[in-house]
Formats: sequence, C-alpha cells, structure tokens
Amino acid sequence: MKQLTTLQLNNLVDSALDTLKKDRDKEVLRRRGGINVEPQTLEQIGQDLNITRERVRQIEKAALSRLRENSNNKHEFSTATSEFIVKKGGLIGLSSLSDEISIDKKLEPHAVFLIKINPDFDYIDRNDHYSSMVADASMFNSDKVKLLHDNLLQIIKGTAKPSKFDNIYKLIDGPHSIETLRELAKSSNLISELDGLWGLATWPEVNPRSIRDKIYLVLKRTGRPLHFSDIASKISTLAANPKRVTTQAVHNELIKDKRFVLIGRGIYALAEWGYRSGTVADIIEEVLKEEAAPLTKDEIVKRVLARRQVKTTTIVLNLQEKPQFKRVNKGVYTLEKK
Repeated sequence: MKQLTTLQLNNLVDSALDTLKKDRDKEVLRRRGGINVEPQTLEQIGQDLNITRERVRQIEKAALSRLRENSNNKHEFSTATSEFIVKKGGLIGLSSLSDEISIDKKLEPHAVFLIKINPDFDYIDRNDHYSSMVADASMFNSDKVKLLHDNLLQIIKGTAKPSKFDNIYKLIDGPHSIETLRELAKSSNLISELDGLWGLATWPEVNPRSIRDKIYLVLKRTGRPLHFSDIASKISTLAANPKRVTTQAVHNELIKDKRFVLIGRGIYALAEWGYRSGTVADIIEEVLKEEAAPLTKDEIVKRVLARRQVKTTTIVLNLQEKPQFKRVNKGVYTLEKK
C-alpha cells in the first residue's frame, strides 16, 4: 500500500478523539501517547492538571476503553494492519509493521493510538525482554506472548549454538507459524541473528560486541588459526558491528583472553580446537606424559603439530637439546626421570 500521510493519520486520530466528550480525556491521551507532542509521564500530566498520577492513569484507561467500544475502525490503516498481522500468523513487531505500511518514525505514536483503540488488535507494550508488537486479539494477548517468548528462549538456549531459524522452529510445540515465531525473535532483546543464524544475544557468534567477541567470531568462522594482522583485517568486514581496529588492539586482546592460544609466530587459534599454550618443549612434555610411554620422533612431531604451528626442525631440536627428553632408541624418545 502507499504510505499514509501525516494528514491522513492526524485526521484518523482526531476523528477518534472527537467522540470523547471531555477535553481533559483527549489531552491525557495525546500527551500520554506522544501524539504531536513529547510523550509525558503520569506524574508530569498530573502536576499540570492538578490531579494525582493514579487519576491520570484511570482517565487514560477509561478513555481508551470507551474508544475501543465506540470508534469507527473501518479505515485504510486498520485494514492494512489486519492484512499484515494475518500475513505474519497473528503477531507482528511494531517496527516491522511500520516498515510494511511505510510509516514515518515520528508518526508511530499515531499508529500505536489507532491500534490501541481497535478491539481487533492487542498492543503488546515493550519491556526489558522485547520491543512493542501488535497481535490479533483473538489469538494472542500479553500473557500468551510472554509464554511463547519464554519457550523460544529455552529452545534456543537448549541448542547451545547458533542455528538456522527453520531448525529452531521444528523444536517448538504448538500451532504457531514460522512467520509468527520469527517476528517474536526479531522483536526480542534477548535473541540475535547474524548471517542467517539465530542465538541468544549473549552469544558472541551472533552478537559480537567487544573486540574479543569479534576475534572469536572471525576465528570460529574461518575454522583455522590466523595471524593477528589477518584477524584485524577480517573484523572490519563483519556484517555485525563492522569496525576497523588496529592490529595492536587485536594483539592485546588475544594475549588477555584464554579462549585464544598462540601457536606460532603471531598465529592464534581457539583453545576449544584442542590447541595448547606454552613453549614447544612444554607441548612435547605434555604429549609424552599423556602417552606415558616412549614415542617415535615422527609421532611426537605429528602430535605437537596438531597443537602448535611450528617448524618440524624446531620440534626435533627441542627433543635433541632439552635435558627433560631422553632418547631410548634410534628415533625414540621418552621423558627423563626426575
């Protein structure tokens, strides 16, 4: 549909408010809703009108109730809103609705007011967990949305890793459409999406915030160790929070975080890949302790290279020169007894 103009939305709001008999009721709704004014608190309005904040709340609630019973909601905005709610399976985020109907941000208060006075809709106000949504009143209310959001969070948490939304949807019981659940996830402050993968907003893979999170994401996606300068370059190309960082800043964070392991000259890997920190001699010693028996030079080299990116000659020199290693046969080494 074509964009609703400021004049059209103002006319729809004015027409609804004109059905109220008291000017005070109209004023309270305008000021509380931020319709052509800055939205005001119950306290602010109460002080101006010389009434208590509780009385302001009562006036607002009663006036909206009267409008839901008596207003004419047969107009272009309500029709379009209904169509998009149906398209999304009964629930749509306010921001998504504004995009679909092409409502200017400054006119969103008008849209919210028209939604609140339509008995076919239920306006789900924003809170710490999610932003504002609009629902088919015959399908959802605030309590049902909260329960569904809690369920969605638990399912995502249970996956323990970012997943495609289709896979998350398969794990949720109930008749809800995938469009409904996607709208709920998009409106959630606790769920994030990056490059088609969804997860908890606390997961750096889908919501990298700090440099360390971005380092982790780059290494995780690349799937192999990288030099810190390459990591810095890749951070600036991330789809989420792209930001150019210095190689020094990246190097500093790599050193501080135990998730990252230095495995070569300036080359870092994720500890979760099985790499270990320490000198080459430390790694050789760890390998021999794990085996608890002598190993051939070739086997030692193979196991050390699985944990560190160094030259083979470096490993061999350590075997030959470090006093903690003892050759027990040709090309076979063990730990020197202490």
